[in-house]
Order: sequence, then structure tokens, then C-alpha cells
Amino acid sequence: MGARLHSRRLDETRIELLGGARILEERHKSRPLERKTAAFLAYLALEGETARGTLAGLLWPESREATARNNLSQLLRRLGELLGESGVEGRKTVRLRDDLRVDVRELVRGQLSWLESPGNELLAGLNYDDCEALEDWLRATRARVTNLQRKAMEEQLRLEEREGRMTLALEAAQRMLSLEPTSEETFRHLMRLHHRMGNRDAALRVWRQCEEALARELGIRPSAETSRLAGELERQPPVQPSAGPERKLLPLTVVHPPVLAGREREWAKLEAAHAARRPTFVLGPAGVGKSRLIGDFARSRGRSLLLTSRPGDINVPFSTHARGVRTILRHNPGLVLEPWVRRELSRLVPELGPEPLPLPGTPEETARLFSAVLHMARQALGALDVLVFDDAQYSDSGSSELSFYLLAQLEEDMMARRFPWILLSERTDEALWKGERIHMQVEAGLAELIQLEPLALPEVRTLLRGMNEPRLEAMAEDIVRYTGGNPLFIVETVRHLIETDSLGGRFPEGLPPPGRARYIIQKRLESLSPEALRLGQLLAVARADVGLELAAEVLEVPVARLVEAWRKLEEGALVRGAWFSHNLVCEAVLTGLPASVHTLLATRLGRAAPVAGP
Repeated sequence: MGARLHSRRLDETRIELLGGARILEERHKSRPLERKTAAFLAYLALEGETARGTLAGLLWPESREATARNNLSQLLRRLGELLGESGVEGRKTVRLRDDLRVDVRELVRGQLSWLESPGNELLAGLNYDDCEALEDWLRATRARVTNLQRKAMEEQLRLEEREGRMTLALEAAQRMLSLEPTSEETFRHLMRLHHRMGNRDAALRVWRQCEEALARELGIRPSAETSRLAGELERQPPVQPSAGPERKLLPLTVVHPPVLAGREREWAKLEAAHAARRPTFVLGPAGVGKSRLIGDFARSRGRSLLLTSRPGDINVPFSTHARGVRTILRHNPGLVLEPWVRRELSRLVPELGPEPLPLPGTPEETARLFSAVLHMARQALGALDVLVFDDAQYSDSGSSELSFYLLAQLEEDMMARRFPWILLSERTDEALWKGERIHMQVEAGLAELIQLEPLALPEVRTLLRGMNEPRLEAMAEDIVRYTGGNPLFIVETVRHLIETDSLGGRFPEGLPPPGRARYIIQKRLESLSPEALRLGQLLAVARADVGLELAAEVLEVPVARLVEAWRKLEEGALVRGAWFSHNLVCEAVLTGLPASVHTLLATRLGRAAPVAGP
């Protein structure tokens, strides 16, 4: 029996933790998992590699440490018999093998195979009243898993609808409704999809289902937006099925132009600096293309990591490097730090220590903190090819001092290729920029400097040609005069021309000088829904990816409504990934934010995530 089990391949085994807890073996045999074994697998699948002591304490909190560790050893032995090749690795810490199929891990990785599981709720039907910390973790993680499922189905719905696969889009919307049976946004998705498929009667049945569900579960009536949609559907005749999206989106070639125009000379300088292993500063005014240039170049050299400072950092001591340490730790989940390093880093990242240290108050404390960051950087980043630090002008003074310390200490490591080449960008049109310090580094031969200038007319024509919109080239001279050849201002202007249907004719008159591009950005902000604008304001105040769950808590709205708000920000090219598409957007949001609202959002953020940090 043992030999047969140990010869089983892990790709024939699947762990299902959604809708219960079971193991599926070859030929679809199923057997339930004992509740603590299920919790053990769920924790590793969602939290990653974990120390044995932590797991033993979660699963057997009332037992003595030796007993709890022995219980964990027994659990691992039984799991080894159950999974054959165990599926679990490690000694002091344990982790799931990458080839062990677990539905919640497939969900986190963006694989739709999690939909094969029979239910939605993590460890459905199981409770852990005798394990208080584990029960608290499960309660919070169930909400996190539900949000991941909702986002996955939302993305799937939009993909299927965009590609014209309306039946599959409808199935995705129905799955979304099973996750949140009172989501008006999902009801509206279903109503629109049925109508686009030519079935108005089905759309109106969904409307009545929405009315009944909200009255029964929440004692409320549908919102004005949902009621208005139902009224429109009642008045309109059925439409022919459509494979296109409901609204015209900006072309991807405009949102993120594929051509890096006019930077051949600067690219060659970067190649020379990279070959010489000399840290390099790329300087220039806002919007001139520093972030695009250093990002494209770093990706062309191999493995890279991006760190940033953000508007508002200047007022919060060590906020820039606190964010950087969190980013590095997030990209190195298995990193084991020496106790003294972990304790010193708790000054920046309080969650690293049970009793975090305060920010350094003496030169001696500052020196120990700097040494700890240096030690962690050498340990965590040695395998990278390029380390990128963008928008350094926003850095607080403590983080700036630490950055220059690291540059000096890591010079030999870079030359010996024990540490990645460092590439930094900074704006020169800011009172905050560290020009004197940078020039001292360059004059001492410790760094290279590359200055970016606006694009000339031929280079602007190349940029416009790459946007695949023939009517733009005829407007090239007007666009250069209006934007001064600044790439960001060019892109913003083109977006404005497309959105106002102004291509192919005379260049619009009456536009004020673009200045810092805030005018056009501000017009786009003004067109947002109140919810999307509030979400953007929260992101700007937090100076970090807050996540939709935390945003929903702070703004006191359901997560499902913020999914749509985030989509509006993406469609307006205001955000990309988890942050603004450019820090100028963040500045524009902050400029229009009343001080009282800023204080309110900051206070709520502090209460909701006291240790999340920047």
C-alpha cells in the first residue's frame, strides 16, 4: 500500500478547499480531509512558506510547545501517506510543493481551474472555535478569497463580453451573483447581457429578482442607477446580439505607446553605464519620459525590481524606504533574516517584530538601521540584474540619506556583480530634487548622469506614428507647439483629442498651456463618477496600493461597487496596475482634494490599517 501511494504523481492529485475540504485522487476518487489538515493546507496555500512553530501554535494553541510540535509532525506524516510524495517540503519552515494542485492557490495565481471546485467558501462547514487565532485568520481570509473570486470572475466576464462570447460572459456573471447575492452591480451586468443577447424579457426577470433579493435580504429597494437601467430596458425594443464592448475605449497604442521615440542616444549611454557597472541618474522635467526609459531598459537587461517614492513621502520620515523594504520582502517570501536585522528593520516595518523599535533618534540608532537595510539588500537582491528607483525627488530626507549611504557601500558589490546595477530617476523641476548631492556623486566619479530633453518634431512624428492613428501625423506641428515636445503632454493631448472627437480637423483652440499637464488630467478627473473619484483620492492619500477590501472599509461601500470604480479609473488611463499611471495624476488628485477630506481619509486609513504603512 505504501509503495503504491509513494509512486503516485502529484499532478494526478488535487486538493479542493473551496466548498468544503477534500482530496481528489486519480480516477476522481474523493476523500474528505480532517479539519486541521485542511486548515494546514489552506494556510500554506494562501500564506506561503511558514515556520513550524507558527503552524503548531495556530493548530494546537492550548497545548505545550513540545506537544504541539509533535502533533504537527504526526499531521505531516499522515499527509505524506495521503499525498504520496507528500506535497510538503522543508524542515524548520514548511511549504507546499509547486506542482501540488490546490484550488485556492490556483485562484491566487489567476488560473481559472479553481472553478472546478464544488463551492465558493473557503473550508465551508468547518469551524475552529478551539483555535482562536486560526479562526480569526479564517474569517478574514474567507473575505479575501471571496474578493479574489469576484475579481477573477469580473475579469473573465469582461474578457468574454469583449470577445463576443456572450453565453460565457453570462455564466461568469451568474457565478458572481452566487458569490454576492445582493450585488446590484452584478444584477446590472446580467440585465445588460440578456438585453444584448436579444432577450429583454430575461433582463426584466433579473430586475424583478434584484428587487426581491434586496427586499428580502437587506430590506431596501434597488438604487436609482439600477432602477433607471430597468426603466430603459422596458422602453427599448430588444437589440440584436453584439460582440463589441458597450463603450469605445482608448486604443492601447495611445494608453501606452509602443514606440520609445527619440531616445536612441540616451539608450546608448545607459548601455555604456551598465557595462561599466556605474550607478546612473536619469534626470529631467515632469513627463519627459524618465520612467518609461528606465523601465524599458531595465527589462531589456534581465531580472529587475522597481522601487519608488511617491507624492507625500517627503513629510513622513523613512516612508520611502519603508515601502521599499516591504516590496523587497514581498518578492522574497522565503527570506530568513538574522534576528538583529529583523529587529532593526521593525523601525520601518513594525509587523516584523513583536515589539517594534521606534524610528531612529540618535546617530547610533541610525547607523544600526542603515547597516540592517544594507545587510538585507545584499541578502535579498543579489540575484537581480537591475534595481530601479523611480521618482526619487519625493523621498523624505531620512530615505534620501539612506539611499546615498547604500550607493556608497554597494559600489564594490556592483562592480563585482554581487549586487544589481542601480538605475535612478529624478525630476529636475521640483524644489525637492537633490541636484547638489547628485552632481557631487557624478563629479566624484561615483555615478553617471543622463539628462532627458523634450522631443523634436521628427521624434514626435515617430511617436504619433506608433499610435496607429493616421490622422495624428497631420497635427504633429500643432501638437509640438502645444506640448513643447514633452512625451507625457503629447500622450495626454492625444487622449483628449480622441475623447472629444477632434482628430482630423483643426487643432482645438482655447486650450490653456499644458503647464504640468494638470489641465487635461483634471478634465478627466472631473468626468469620473463620485465613487471612482473617491477611490482615486484614497489611493493618493495612502501613497500605496490599498486593495479593494481596505478601500471598501475606509469608504464604507461594498467591495463590488469599487470594482466598477476601479475599472473607470483604468478606462480613463488614470491608473495602471495598482498605482496611478503617472505621479502627475496623483499630484492632480491631491491638488483638488480639500484639506478636511484629506484628514478624514488619512484618519480612517490609520484606524483600518494601523501598521500597513506606506
